Amino acid sequence: MTSTSFTCRCLAASVSAAWLGLAPAPALAQVAAGLPAQAAAEQSGDAAGAADLVRLNVSGFGTLGWARSNRTWSYQRFIDDTGTARADSLLGAQADLQLDSQWSAALQLKIAPSNRDDSSWSLRPSWAFVAWRPHNDWLLRAGRLRLPAYLNSEQLDVAATYTPARLPAETYAVLPPENLDSLNLTRSWSTGSGEVTLDVYGGRSKQTLRVWVRDGLGEALPTGANFIRMTTKAEGLVATWNGADSKARLGVHRVIVTPPPAVAVVVRPSWVPLGPGLGYWQTSPGMPGPGVDTLSSVKSYYLTGGVEFSPAPGWKVATELNRVRPVGTERSIDTRGGYIAVTRQLGRWSPYATYGRLMSSGTSLAWARTLDETTLPVGLPGAEPLNASMRASAEAIPVYDQRSWAFGGAYAVSPTAKLKAEWLHTRAKVSSMFDLAPGEKLFQTRSIDVLSVNYSFTF
Repeated sequence: MTSTSFTCRCLAASVSAAWLGLAPAPALAQVAAGLPAQAAAEQSGDAAGAADLVRLNVSGFGTLGWARSNRTWSYQRFIDDTGTARADSLLGAQADLQLDSQWSAALQLKIAPSNRDDSSWSLRPSWAFVAWRPHNDWLLRAGRLRLPAYLNSEQLDVAATYTPARLPAETYAVLPPENLDSLNLTRSWSTGSGEVTLDVYGGRSKQTLRVWVRDGLGEALPTGANFIRMTTKAEGLVATWNGADSKARLGVHRVIVTPPPAVAVVVRPSWVPLGPGLGYWQTSPGMPGPGVDTLSSVKSYYLTGGVEFSPAPGWKVATELNRVRPVGTERSIDTRGGYIAVTRQLGRWSPYATYGRLMSSGTSLAWARTLDETTLPVGLPGAEPLNASMRASAEAIPVYDQRSWAFGGAYAVSPTAKLKAEWLHTRAKVSSMFDLAPGEKLFQTRSIDVLSVNYSFTF
């Protein structure tokens, strides 16, 4: 068997079990009031005239950011010791069309680093939906929408609406798809101290999976970032409570990720003995060996929950937890994580401190370590592509054992703009957020310090 054929199969194996990563974007009209545009209009007293007058509102948002670390390798895709504006910078605009008291529509466009490569920027729609509100307590939306998974999911791109320079990756890097072409039904109940909403949604999208490969093999498996188009289906139920100075959210989501037809999802690798103490792991059905059980897609359940409250005047505490549990395979993302953040408001200044933790299951960590550290002697025929296939398979599934501390502050330049700065220290025994250099070990305790400065605004 040639090295090229081995390489193609290695790439397929690395992609087959990899999980879809994402980065969110909100509808600015919903961000401002925490409600759909029609509900905001009703609360402001404009609903009475909405049936007689078509209204179009245009707004925008953006962040100009810069971040630099003390490491040569990249963290969270872009951040290294040369500094970058790509980690946080973006620009967006939104148009909200109110047709009458029941019907409305929204379109949001965003310019940000492309999801399909690490070198270009792209203009893409992050929201595009039609909304129907037959009653004050009911809302039906259809189109491209953001999932209400976490406390800040809807407004993640509008950084002027929250204090941290960057929300904790231990939670916000572990999300269902960025956007779904979906149907979302919302039921609301007003209470004496706030409002309860229940969201039921279902939809699908095309997502791009980024897999970092330390040691590639020719053009079929390039060293560095590889981008794979995947189909994602998701459905879920989310309950949210909004109070005057507090918020709570709990959600259950089912996500099914389907790779390209030629790629199989491996349930678990098979051991191929070559002699006493010598062998390799078969990570693809196309490789020599006894065969492997495969699936056509990866199904996972996401549990998300969080609460934000004010224990005393001027203080705010936020904490969120997440759990990802795959079904039917040992080679998919399997994590639990969360964070706690404390903010103190002092006039226009808001200093804060955050601690985050993200941990993969023992099964995921064991498979990643085994595949990464099993090697055949270099002089053995076919050893090079076999070793590359096992290392690529180890990297294809996100695995984490990391914790982070962040200290920073925000200054409210105006009611619609904030200047922020943050120092972040992350320490990990293993982290798929690290883009490691060729030849580096996957499992090795590493730490990184990141300095971030950004200016966020709405207009």
